[in-house]
Amino acid sequence: MTKILYMNVNLFEQEVLFEKGMSMVSAERREKIQKFKNPMTARLSLGAGVLLKLALEESSLDGKMDQIETGVHGKPYLKHTDFHFSLSHSGHYAICAFSNAPIGADLQQIKETLPKRTTRILSDSEKEYLENLTDIERVQAFYRLWARKESLIKWDGRGLHLPIEQLSFVQDGVLVDTIPFEGKLLYFREYQDLLPQYAICLCNEIGIFSKKIVEITAKNLKNP
Repeated sequence: MTKILYMNVNLFEQEVLFEKGMSMVSAERREKIQKFKNPMTARLSLGAGVLLKLALEESSLDGKMDQIETGVHGKPYLKHTDFHFSLSHSGHYAICAFSNAPIGADLQQIKETLPKRTTRILSDSEKEYLENLTDIERVQAFYRLWARKESLIKWDGRGLHLPIEQLSFVQDGVLVDTIPFEGKLLYFREYQDLLPQYAICLCNEIGIFSKKIVEITAKNLKNP
């Protein structure tokens, strides 16, 4: 079982919805959100927290929010359950993927140009792959590669301790959806049609990805 919840966090521009969201997240996240000076940063963090709350409710784990712990390298998890989740946010959207098996999810807003120092996260074959594309294609492909690598990082849980420039999603000049990793075969699923101008990717080791994707709207929050 894998499910994706996502939302446009601009809905939290409405004060009543912002307060409703704040009542749904953990005390730790509320405190963190209150410290943000950038309103969009606060809304993105709030969106991720609300989606996690809804994922827990759907998994019959309502009330467990405050039992979520953080691993040595920062990966959040819920002990003594088979509930696995991954949060991500970028641009105006937040996403939560949850499953009964370890999962990683990443969402990247595709900008008009490449970010600086892009080569630091790319393998040699990925660099060569991008060089053979048009400018527009190159930007799109870079963010797709970035989302794949971030989804693996989140699945793994060790963060930037992983040498992501040594992980390659290009083989024989073609993007691939499976790669070997530390004795395992990891699977990746992109959702290119879900949100225009966003790269979205999930990672797991079972190769099964649900098509169940739900957008959480203002109406959902007003009428839970």
